Amino acid sequence: MERILVVEDEASIRKVLKMGLASNDYKVDVAANGNGGILKSSMKEYDVLISDLCLPDMDGLEVIKKVKQNSPEIISIIITGNISIESSIEAIHLEVSDYLEKPLTMESVKNSIKKGIKKRSQKRKTMRKKLNHMLKIYMEENEGNIKNGSTTQDAGSNHLCDKIPMIVHQINNPLMAISGSAQLALCDLNNDNLVKIYLTHIIEASEKIEIVNKEMMKLGRPADNDETVELNIKSFLEEGLLMFKDLLLVKGIQVETDLQNSGLLVKGDRFKMDQIFKNLILNAIDSMDGRPEKLLKVYTTFDKDPFTIFIHIKDKGCGISEEAMDKIFDKYFSDKEHGTGLGLPVAKSFVEEFKGTINVESVVGEGTNFIVSFPISNEVARI
Repeated sequence: MERILVVEDEASIRKVLKMGLASNDYKVDVAANGNGGILKSSMKEYDVLISDLCLPDMDGLEVIKKVKQNSPEIISIIITGNISIESSIEAIHLEVSDYLEKPLTMESVKNSIKKGIKKRSQKRKTMRKKLNHMLKIYMEENEGNIKNGSTTQDAGSNHLCDKIPMIVHQINNPLMAISGSAQLALCDLNNDNLVKIYLTHIIEASEKIEIVNKEMMKLGRPADNDETVELNIKSFLEEGLLMFKDLLLVKGIQVETDLQNSGLLVKGDRFKMDQIFKNLILNAIDSMDGRPEKLLKVYTTFDKDPFTIFIHIKDKGCGISEEAMDKIFDKYFSDKEHGTGLGLPVAKSFVEEFKGTINVESVVGEGTNFIVSFPISNEVARI
C-alpha cells in the first residue's frame, strides 16, 4: 500500500484529496504548509508527494527539493493554477513526475499517481539491468583471478575497499541528528533561544563527522595500541541518546532509560564503542516510523558471575520477520527501501572486537530488543 503526502494550503482541496485517495486504499497524510510537509516527511517514508506550487511559507518546488534529500525516489506531483517557464525548468531538475492544473479531478490525480509509480518501477528495473550488466563484465574480466581465489588488487587494497563503505556509513548517524535539529529549528524560527540550541546541536553533530573523517584517514595504517583505553559504558549510552535528542522529538518517540547498572569500564577503542550504540539507537528510531506507539527503552543489567554487563536497546517498532532474522547481520542486507545494510554488521563486528556478543529478540508488529553484552575484567573497578 503506497503512502501519499499532500501539501496544500486550501482546506477543501486537502479534505477532498485525503478522502478520495484513502478510498482507493492509499495511506494519506496532509499538511497545510511547506514546513509542515517537510516535517512529516522526516517522520515517515512516503511513496508520493503531491504539493501545491504556491504555498503560504515557501514554493512547492522547494518542498520537493528538501523532501528528496531524505527520499530521493519519492514520486513528486505539482498542483498549480499557473505554470511558468522558470518553474518548469526547476521541475525538470527535480524530476517532477507530473503537473496537475486546477481545478482538480480525482480521476486525473489517481492517473498521475499510477503513472508515477509505473515510471519509478521501470526506472528501478533499468537500474537493476545496468548493475547486472556491470557485474557480468566485472566477473568476465576477473574470471581467472576469482578462480584462483584472488583479484588484481593486493590484500591491503581489498582491506581498504571493504572498510571504506562501513566507515562512510557512520557519517549517516550525525547527518540524521543534523536533520532532526534542522527540522525543529524550522518549526521555531521565531524563538531565538530555541534556534540557538538547535544550531548548537548541529555544530556538535558536524564535529562528529570530523571524527569519522579522521578514522577514514587511519585506514591502511598500523593499529595504534595506545588507542585502547578504559571506556565508561554509561557515558556512551547517554551521549548516543543526546545526539539523537532532536530527531527523537521530531519523530515523536518517547524515551525511557535505566542506566543504574551501567557505570562499568570496558577496555577498547573509543570510536568503535561510540558507533555500536549510535547504530543500534538509530536502527531503533527507523523501525518506529509510522508506528502508533513509539517508545525506546535503553537499560542495563549486570551479572557478577562471570563479570558481564548487558545493554538493552528495545523499541516498539515493526519487528523483524523470521526470514530476515537470519540475514540482519549480513553486510548490505536491508529490508528498508533506502537502507544501506551496514549499520548492524558494523555494530556486530565492533562488539566482537570487544569480545562481546549481540543478540536479538523480536516479534513482528510489536518491536525488537537488541542485547549487547561485554565481559568486565576483574581488574576493572565498578563505578
